[in-house]
Amino acid sequence: MKPLVERLEKEYGDTIEFRLYNVEEDDAGIKIADQLGVQYVPTFVFASKDGLISNKLVGEQSEETMRKSLEALK
Repeated sequence: MKPLVERLEKEYGDTIEFRLYNVEEDDAGIKIADQLGVQYVPTFVFASKDGLISNKLVGEQSEETMRKSLEALK
């Protein structure tokens, strides 16, 4: 998933902010995972600028699915 996420970040990074957290080792990542109810890795959370969650995807995802979630944020 990492190469896909990196590619999408390059493409959408000018209009959408990407935040990547290590929810297994990083204290900040563990805290945010608890706040968002993340139980599985990978989990992708898509939120608007005002912090409202528009979508949450769990597990490996296709590029098409990821793009649809990113396009919905525009």
